[in-house]
Amino acid sequence: MIAYIIDMEFVWGFQSRIVGLSKTSPSFYYPPPTTFLGSLAESISKKENLGENKGRDVIPSLSENILAIGLRPLNCVPLRYEDINRVVVIRKGTDLFPNPLTEEGKKRLFDSPGRGKTVLASIDDDPPKIRWFLVFRTDSIKIGDKETELLEEHFWSIHRLGSKESRVSVIEVKKTGNLDLIKGKRVITNYSFPINEEVRPLSVKQERWVGEVYVDPYRLRSYDEAENPVINYVQGRKLSLFMVPILIVGPPEYVVEAVGKTVAYKVKEDVVLGWSN
Repeated sequence: MIAYIIDMEFVWGFQSRIVGLSKTSPSFYYPPPTTFLGSLAESISKKENLGENKGRDVIPSLSENILAIGLRPLNCVPLRYEDINRVVVIRKGTDLFPNPLTEEGKKRLFDSPGRGKTVLASIDDDPPKIRWFLVFRTDSIKIGDKETELLEEHFWSIHRLGSKESRVSVIEVKKTGNLDLIKGKRVITNYSFPINEEVRPLSVKQERWVGEVYVDPYRLRSYDEAENPVINYVQGRKLSLFMVPILIVGPPEYVVEAVGKTVAYKVKEDVVLGWSN
């Protein structure tokens, strides 16, 4: 097993909207786990010179290899809001597109829906920061017939989480194979974690925690037109409820018991919940 702890700075926040709630949809409190895997897959694809078709195999390969993924805020509070955006509306059909310079064309080609965004408000004088904790079975993934090593460089090269405006800067990457595995015991975590029949949330030790429904990052076995995170979310397939920490005064903490195939991984003071190898 290999663990990565990644610290990221955000410029302002991010845009990663909840799909399936009409054209005006809110944003998440934090980038979903699949959004992080998508950004990591983009970085790997660039490094390995993978085209678009082969690049689609990277996310399922990461999902198959990952044992745990969680995040926690270091110095920021998420503030969700919606603002009006002017967008170009592309309609399918056999009619000719109207001239956008005419009044009729402006009415038909443009729309102004509300788009959800999340500002990460810093509580100190530094840029907003989030820490990710990931555990993989091995330090390589299989893309097609090729074994590709997971490198720290892949994490350093992540430049956005969410839309193209959601710029981030990776400021620290720690890789270690020295991690403790805790099973069948109560643990205190301050990282986001999934709620299922094998994770028993016992009590909130330090406020505040909220629930968000994400596409399950551990069950992405294909990425095509028939199945991908967007389709799964709209159709309600392979979803998982995650508890996510909201920073108020001190670091949020939750007392959790991991049973069955669920375990806790610990590196120094960082504890994340995931699956056994």
